[in-house]
Amino acid sequence: MQSCPNGLSGHDGQSLTLFNLSIPPQNRKLIHTINFDNNTVTDFQIQLSYEQWNNVSGNNNVNEIFNNFLNTYLRCHYSSFNKKTIKIPHDNNHWITTGIKTSCKKKRELFHLCRLNNNDAHLVDYYKKYCKTLSNVILTAKKLHYNRLILNSNNKIATTWKIINYENGKLSHGNNTLSLRIDNKEITNQHTIANIFNNYFLSIADTPNSGNNKHTNINEPNPISYLMNSFYQRFPKMKWHYTSTYEIGKIIKSLKSKNSSGYDEISTRILKLSAPFIVSPLTHICNIILNTGIFPDRLKYAIIKPILKKGG
Repeated sequence: MQSCPNGLSGHDGQSLTLFNLSIPPQNRKLIHTINFDNNTVTDFQIQLSYEQWNNVSGNNNVNEIFNNFLNTYLRCHYSSFNKKTIKIPHDNNHWITTGIKTSCKKKRELFHLCRLNNNDAHLVDYYKKYCKTLSNVILTAKKLHYNRLILNSNNKIATTWKIINYENGKLSHGNNTLSLRIDNKEITNQHTIANIFNNYFLSIADTPNSGNNKHTNINEPNPISYLMNSFYQRFPKMKWHYTSTYEIGKIIKSLKSKNSSGYDEISTRILKLSAPFIVSPLTHICNIILNTGIFPDRLKYAIIKPILKKGG
């Protein structure tokens, strides 16, 4: 055990070193992203500009032409944007800059210097002024950081309360291990729980209205027959109007620029950057879909992420 001056008060802290103590390391959260900069974006756009999309035209097979389009698009995407892994620190003190760290180190040095000189009046006065200035700098840095978080948030009220709870020490840091009870049996294996949720969401779409619609006639073989027999007046035929490159481009432009993506790892941000080069083949594919009434199979996939609510 040894004394550790902390520079916060006249009392020193005590440090105790324990040997042969096995403590599991706290792994930082890892996120996978792409190397997104001007060079990679330009390379991606150049590759798309060279594509003639011959394998998309001249065919009415929706799945085939869409697969050809998506495979070509993904090839250009993966060859331009390299994946990289980023470590996210546990703490939320992103307002601590290099300057603040240097100033805190200087503050501790001044504290030791005051002690070595028997608390010289001039040094102590300078130390107190330095501490006051550093406190104001830290307060301003935190304020700017929190203002930036609130300004860039889609849910400003929730972000504000999250900051308040963090500053008040009310954020929960307990055991967040998920458990699931099925047939009076508690399951704690996270891999097993994930598979159970996955199987549930895969099967629930097969019978979306099972037992929920009291007015459904069980004798009707399908919804179309039920509608045809429920209404005496025939519905007018729907007239489809083919889309245009202007309409497709307008829809892409209206999307919010986000970095999140689905299973294909294509974000709306990348989609908007590549819009001028893909709007023509996309228009052709959409018109084939309207003409045949067939939706591409690869657009029927989705990633479902159950989110555990607090206290659930």
